[in-house]
Amino acid sequence: MSKSITNKTAGTALCSIFAFVLLMSTAFAQTIDESILKDFRWRNIGPANMGGRTVDIEGVESNPKIIYAGTATSGLWKTVNRGTTWEPIFDDQPVASIGDLAVSRKNPNIIYVGTGEANNRNSSPWGGGVYKSTDAGETWVFVGLKETHHIGRILIDPENPDIVYVAALGHLWGTNVMRGVYKTTNGGRTWDKVFYIDERTGVTDLAMDPEDNRTLYAAAHERLRDLFDAGDPVDQWGPGAGIYVSRDAGENWTKAAEGLPTVEIGRIGLSTSRSKPGTIYAIVSATSAGAGGTGGGQRPQQEELDPNRGGIFKSTDYGMTWTQQSTYNSRPSYYSQIRVDPNNDDVLWICGTALGYTEDGGKTVRSGAQISGPTHIDYHAIWIDPNDSEHVLIGSDGGINVTYDGGRTWDLYMQQPMAQFYAITADMRKPYYVSGGLQDNGSWGGPSRMRSRYGIRNENWYMLSWGDGFFAQVDPTDFNIVYTESQNGNVGRSDLRTGQRRGIRPGTNNIVNYEQYYPRSPQEEQPQEAPARGRSPFRFDWNTPLLLSSHNPNTLYFGGNHLFKSVNRGDNWMIISPDLTSTPDKPSAIVSIDESPLNPSVVWAGTNDGNVWLTRNGGVNWLKLNAYIPGAPQKCWVKRLEASNHVEGRAYLVFDGHRNDDFNPYIFVTEDFGQTWENITNNLLEGSSFVVREDYKNPDLLFAGTSNAVYVSLDRGQNWTRFMNNMPTVEVHDLFIHPRDGDLIAGTHGRGAWICDDITPLQQLTTEVADENAHLFDGRSETLWASPSGEYPYETDKQFKGENPPSGPFIGFYLKTKPVSAELVISDITGELKRTIRLVEEGAGIHKYRWDRRFDPTTEQITRFIAQTKESIDRLIEQAETEEQRGQLRQLSQEFDRAGTDLEQIRGLQEKLTQLTRGAGAARGGAAGRGTRGGGLQGATAGIGEYLVTLNVDGKTMTTTLVIEEDNPGYIIR
Repeated sequence: MSKSITNKTAGTALCSIFAFVLLMSTAFAQTIDESILKDFRWRNIGPANMGGRTVDIEGVESNPKIIYAGTATSGLWKTVNRGTTWEPIFDDQPVASIGDLAVSRKNPNIIYVGTGEANNRNSSPWGGGVYKSTDAGETWVFVGLKETHHIGRILIDPENPDIVYVAALGHLWGTNVMRGVYKTTNGGRTWDKVFYIDERTGVTDLAMDPEDNRTLYAAAHERLRDLFDAGDPVDQWGPGAGIYVSRDAGENWTKAAEGLPTVEIGRIGLSTSRSKPGTIYAIVSATSAGAGGTGGGQRPQQEELDPNRGGIFKSTDYGMTWTQQSTYNSRPSYYSQIRVDPNNDDVLWICGTALGYTEDGGKTVRSGAQISGPTHIDYHAIWIDPNDSEHVLIGSDGGINVTYDGGRTWDLYMQQPMAQFYAITADMRKPYYVSGGLQDNGSWGGPSRMRSRYGIRNENWYMLSWGDGFFAQVDPTDFNIVYTESQNGNVGRSDLRTGQRRGIRPGTNNIVNYEQYYPRSPQEEQPQEAPARGRSPFRFDWNTPLLLSSHNPNTLYFGGNHLFKSVNRGDNWMIISPDLTSTPDKPSAIVSIDESPLNPSVVWAGTNDGNVWLTRNGGVNWLKLNAYIPGAPQKCWVKRLEASNHVEGRAYLVFDGHRNDDFNPYIFVTEDFGQTWENITNNLLEGSSFVVREDYKNPDLLFAGTSNAVYVSLDRGQNWTRFMNNMPTVEVHDLFIHPRDGDLIAGTHGRGAWICDDITPLQQLTTEVADENAHLFDGRSETLWASPSGEYPYETDKQFKGENPPSGPFIGFYLKTKPVSAELVISDITGELKRTIRLVEEGAGIHKYRWDRRFDPTTEQITRFIAQTKESIDRLIEQAETEEQRGQLRQLSQEFDRAGTDLEQIRGLQEKLTQLTRGAGAARGGAAGRGTRGGGLQGATAGIGEYLVTLNVDGKTMTTTLVIEEDNPGYIIR
């Protein structure tokens, strides 16, 4: 929904591209090979200071410096130095959501990972089965159970790592039979389902007795989400749920009953005691306690207990009988994780909205800041070091924290860019800043680059507003004015100059035409001084769309069950549509809005119950379009509507079907204001579709974000190609094309913000260009960025640094086939200064050469350099220890004489000199080192101005100009 916030000028319609071929030889009839686009590289800009949802943490008991952390949406991370640095080790796998991981105690190189988080969230992604590594995460092998979707626990037999148990929850938005407990005895080659209840009830947790590996405990859980539930699932209790015990390694199971709730049970967490075998704890939710459970603060010692209220239960007889310890249980459907200290069976750590801690077996639970200090709330994972009980790691919606003193003090790891963007946009300052909303971490803004050579640090990002951040929009005429929205329509306007934020949510008191839609009855008439109009009749989705008009920066659109419009920056609103939903008894609402950049009267809207609407007169009349969309999924989220930048009647439509248990992508296009639609999903791979963007300059250039990748189409959706160079597998919830700089920005739900710099070659690619043997693209203007002085040079390895773009402008060109001869020549406008680059390795495809703003040295500089180098060689000859060395140096001196002014030969001789003297006694004086790698043979550096670029390919010459502009920051932002 984060559309351009500047006026988008319709470009001249380009000829349709009927897809780029592998070798560019049959006029766009096949999908592009991803390697053709290898020069378009993504870079990560963060942020990392607010973490992301961490769902499991496992340390290596024999070496606690090694820790693994599994996340809901950013894959698997590993540290080998107690968290000083972290590396992602699951990036190349087809899914990025982790449910649970297990490290073999017998052989820590063996790791099993179950994908698909088990936390039942409305934004929970799904997984794709179980993966195994036998080399500590260096490589992975898929070992099955793809349709389990969500895995709550993996247990590896402590004596035999080929015996593994998996707790499978199954689909979250639909019924399926891949639920229950699975077991392998051959390292994952085959699996047997050893426990199953029904297609609605899965298993969310497993535990094994520490001394008897045949005694297992399984927590069965029934849960199902629907289209609308934003909090806990609508269905989270069931008759089959409960604790089941096996005494024979999973062959047979018995449901535990004595002492447990007799009402229907919900989610359960389990943990066995290592210090006292036979002792097991369970944190149990029950219908009598309600969805939220109980918890928080200090629980009374003499609490009135009732098993049907749920809470913490303890068994000391291997699960035969249970005793309720307390009713403590904080929002069980989202947490339900409990851990027993390996060295003390009375000490428990408990996940919840607040972190819980008890030293008396759960009878008295302390929670909140007294335990967790300043760490982020919403805890999902706990690991207690069995070698040191005061060494504890916790995972939350805010990342990973560690304590070395039992919770008295905490440290936060802020090196992993795990931010979960829902939507993203950018402003128009130079360099531009990226803004967007994050899962449970508010809305943030940060730079696309820094003038500092140290890159983009966490401190360069700043918070815009709190809550679960979703859409953000920035005034293109004043970047200090930012609009942000958090859950259920809590929209506000902020002024970055003052830091003040004003709530502007549409309500009964700030809608100028409220009574036109909701007239008051005589009974509702109140005296003039009465303060309110009554309870709001409006419904807003958890993820409410917000759009700043591309025609007027004072105009806002906001979606509830009605579409709202403000022409004064949200101070007042107008209702401009009827209720556009079909299910008023549900929290149905608009979830996608777009205004035509060609005509402000044309507005599109889509709802979370599947309706697609259009007005062509600014909201006076609305037309429902569902009947005109053949093959569209029914009652399905309208994830994105994208009005064309080039044709007024054209729009793109994205359905996200995963809430209907449909994991296929759906992208449609209309050319006639929605009267007819074409499905252009075509060869998009399996996975939900979240966003489509049409380029501002090239109407045939589209980008799509899905549940695992970014895709590009050069023929308006007829063919799609993965566009992921350097980006890991991750959900891509939003894309934004910067209208001035031509950068593509991705808002990922798990790995922060990414930028693909300078897509202008793609914007200029036409059928005519692809038919040429070679083509030189016009370059964008580049800025010669000022550099701050006096930068403090000392850093720490425990610090995130987002990647700055490479220094220097890109020069884009296209080659239909590998040429016989090709070169780029860059010169100043007089032609006196030149840089010649021989294109030896470049084959067919689109290429982006980065010019470092250096010219080739002049003849005078070359002559002087050769003379200085020969003097250095003469000194080296005198210092040489053997006659063989002296002979080689004399020969090299003669080769410098013969090289003349040939730069390629001279640079080759430089490298030869370096190799000859490296490590030899003759090199100890260091004379040769100053002339190696071009260090002493440098030409002039290009400054502000206009430059001529020439591409010579097999006798054909093409030219364009390149402009380098002055940086004018006013003040330098480091």
